[in-house]
Amino acid sequence: MELSQIFSLLLARNQSGIEASYDGIEHADSLLQLPGCSNCMNWILGHLAVYRDAMLAAIGEKTYVSSREEDLYGYGSQPVGQGSQCNDLGVLVDVLENGYAVINDWLNCNQSDFTKISPTDLYVRKGETIGEHLAHLVAHEAIHVGELNALREVALVSLGKGWK
Repeated sequence: MELSQIFSLLLARNQSGIEASYDGIEHADSLLQLPGCSNCMNWILGHLAVYRDAMLAAIGEKTYVSSREEDLYGYGSQPVGQGSQCNDLGVLVDVLENGYAVINDWLNCNQSDFTKISPTDLYVRKGETIGEHLAHLVAHEAIHVGELNALREVALVSLGKGWK
């Protein structure tokens, strides 16, 4: 299996988990948090959008996230919750879907580019290849995708559709 196929498979599984998490969820429910010091679904999806942009930048494609959004959802940003400044869930969904489509198309057409040095310094270690950078970002994404299931359950309970 080619490296591009592996990345495409992993990214598709991440995207599937992302889509399953917000299916049927309203914006207000994306702001619900688990007990303790945890992130809400909105922050996680925004954070994933920021890192999808890092993937887009690494492959030389147009990015979607503004500097305001990077401040809201980037590494070290403040938690998002009820009453916080944040993007609407629908906006985050669009950014994630658009980024996924572009990256997946690139993966199917540019297998030889993985050994090139990344053209961006956005979340990249100096001298990192595109392949190394994508590997780091896809793994980072998978960690956060794993957090979404519990938040979906909290939202479904809030909507009266979850466990009773």
